[in-house]
Amino acid sequence: MPTAPVTATEPSIADEEPYLELLISTARIASIPFAQVEAPEQPTARIHWIGTFVDRRHPADLYADIVAGTPDLVVVDARYPEAYAREHLPTAINLPAREIDESTTADLDRDALYVVYCWNASCHASTKTANRLESLGFKVKELHGGLETWRKQGFPTERR
Repeated sequence: MPTAPVTATEPSIADEEPYLELLISTARIASIPFAQVEAPEQPTARIHWIGTFVDRRHPADLYADIVAGTPDLVVVDARYPEAYAREHLPTAINLPAREIDESTTADLDRDALYVVYCWNASCHASTKTANRLESLGFKVKELHGGLETWRKQGFPTERR
């Protein structure tokens, strides 16, 4: 397969620092005291991952809270109403993202913790619902792995 010619504006491999020097410079950065490190202008993958981890709830923890009747906990199913009607987590209410606004959430408790879920880890309905609820001032976490992980771990669902 033919390759494009290298132009004068493209850096060559010879212009880059040797790999060993990069490792040494990275080690120097890692040794800088935390107080001296400036926050990045754009979110990094690590910051995103840590934030995501903090904002997720494990199914076992949620199940324990449901069984214990933890006050101020609301489980939210972010899927379509038809899917919710077929099967959902115990105590869950149905609230898809496209239906969330100030009027549809007016009767919801602003002091409660809302744990939102959808189908599985690759479904983004829970993320959209969580973002909309959070933008309206609610405390929100997402259920790790959604309904799929909940089922795989053997926790019960309600079926109609």
